[in-house]
Amino acid sequence: MNEEKMIDNFLMKTYLKTIQNIVGINGLNSVLNYSHLQKYVGSFPPDNGKLEVPVTDAQTLFAALYELFGETGTRALSLRVGREFAREGIEGRSAMAKALSLAARLIPEEKKMKMLLDRVAEQTDKMFTSHSDLPEVEIQEHDDHFLLIHRDRFESDGRKSDKPVCNIYVGMLEYFMYWISGASHEVREIECRAMGNPADVFRISKSKRESLS
Repeated sequence: MNEEKMIDNFLMKTYLKTIQNIVGINGLNSVLNYSHLQKYVGSFPPDNGKLEVPVTDAQTLFAALYELFGETGTRALSLRVGREFAREGIEGRSAMAKALSLAARLIPEEKKMKMLLDRVAEQTDKMFTSHSDLPEVEIQEHDDHFLLIHRDRFESDGRKSDKPVCNIYVGMLEYFMYWISGASHEVREIECRAMGNPADVFRISKSKRESLS
C-alpha cells in the first residue's frame, strides 16, 4: 500500500494564515467549512517542519477556492497567496533568509536568482513527501531565463484544465525573485500536469520588469 503523501506543518500553517490575511478570519472559516476542513478552524498546524499534514488537505482547500471564487478570482487570490506565503516563509525562517541575503550581496543578479532557485529546490524535498525516484524540483539555466521543473506539485495533482493551475507557485516564485534581486521578474507556468503535461514547468525571466502585477 502506498503511504499517504504529506506536507510539513509550517507550510500548511502559512497557507492558512496567508488566506486569512487576505479574506479575513470569517472568510477563511467559510472556506474551511465549505471544504469540510473544520479541524483547522481556530487550530492551525504547529510552527515546525514535521511532515504531518496530508497533501489531500491542501488540495481540498484550494479546490474549494476554485469553486467559491471561480477561475479568474481564484487565480488573482492564488497569486496573492503565493506572494504572501513567500513573504511569511522568509520572515518565519529569518536565520536562513539572513544567510541567503548576506551570501547574495556581492554576486551578480542572475547568480542571486540561481542561488535562491537552487535553495527552493532543496527545501521542496524537505517540505513534501514524494513517490517519485527523480528529484521533485529541477532547475535549468538558459541564456535569458531559468526553468523550474516541478514533478509533484499538489496544485496540479489529479486536476484537469485547459489552462495552467499552479498560480500559488507562480506568486511564490515572483516574490522570491523580487526579494533576492531587488527587481521584479516575469514568472509563467508554461507546462502543467493539469493540462496533460508530465510536469509543471515554470519560466523565470532574467529580464527585469516594472513591478509585481
